[in-house]
Amino acid sequence: MAVPADPLPKAITDEAARWVAAAEGDALSTHEKVALDAWLAADPRHARAFAEMQDIWAHMGAVPATPSLRASLPSPRRQRRSERRARTSRRYHWIGPAMAASITLVAIGVADDWPTRMRADAMTATGERRTVNLPDGSTIQLDTHSAVAFDFGADRRVVHLLTGEAAFTVARDPARPFTVEAAGGSATALGTRFLVRTNDDGARVTVTEHRVRVAYPAPEGATKIVPEGQSVAYGPNGIGQTAPANVADAMAWTNGVLVFKDRPLSEVVAEIARYHRGYVRVLGDAQSLRVSGVFRIDDPVAALDQLQRSLGLHSTRLTDRLILISG
Repeated sequence: MAVPADPLPKAITDEAARWVAAAEGDALSTHEKVALDAWLAADPRHARAFAEMQDIWAHMGAVPATPSLRASLPSPRRQRRSERRARTSRRYHWIGPAMAASITLVAIGVADDWPTRMRADAMTATGERRTVNLPDGSTIQLDTHSAVAFDFGADRRVVHLLTGEAAFTVARDPARPFTVEAAGGSATALGTRFLVRTNDDGARVTVTEHRVRVAYPAPEGATKIVPEGQSVAYGPNGIGQTAPANVADAMAWTNGVLVFKDRPLSEVVAEIARYHRGYVRVLGDAQSLRVSGVFRIDDPVAALDQLQRSLGLHSTRLTDRLILISG
């Protein structure tokens, strides 16, 4: 039986993707070919990553352009001008497979929404925020690409956070506990206000007023009381340790902004990209640059432009659907 290969480091796959894009259509100069050969020979993982990326690009290139995507591209006259510029600059020779990549990502995103839509009582699209007023007087603020379903009865108030993030302001009703279930765990209000955010393998609860009882797995697993100004994550490894949380920063998205203090650029861009209908990636050494600032989320492309200018970075784009940021 074949033993699965160890996952490749992200830095290697990013560099392999850059080389595959650069080599599209045999566009490398003699000097660049020598540099590529040297990079491939430097580490066996480089050749493996290059081969895997070639396979991915080949599959992406087979994705047909849909009429809706064509409508988002430049007009034929502008496209011809772009093609003339492309012949004089190798920066654009990756556009074919990149366009296919963006089509693939959009198609997958639309397909993934349908199961959530079938279950949800309220949801938001990418980039949308929404306030839901509940019959008991509680309110829910849904962040981008989030969904909830309700299970209210005579003795309970249960909200299922299906995906994304939400801020809950709870109306007091001792006879009916208010519980948010997400990613196999639960958060029951012992006060007024808290946030829950799902992630790849669990969720994080941040308490902004009073206290919350967190349980994992729900409803009768291990429990932890989380006080105001603290947060805790849970997942397959159980409930983690509580940690101090900056409540104002955690709640910033409810006011239309994101606040970052000395965070890696890769994390900052990933957060802004949650509000963007497209694909954004930071490549190479730029990922580790440290960022502090406040960015509006109603125009994520403008926020990315602000970041790029302030850090002196470059970007390569296929309209605003696909943005690659580099040093």
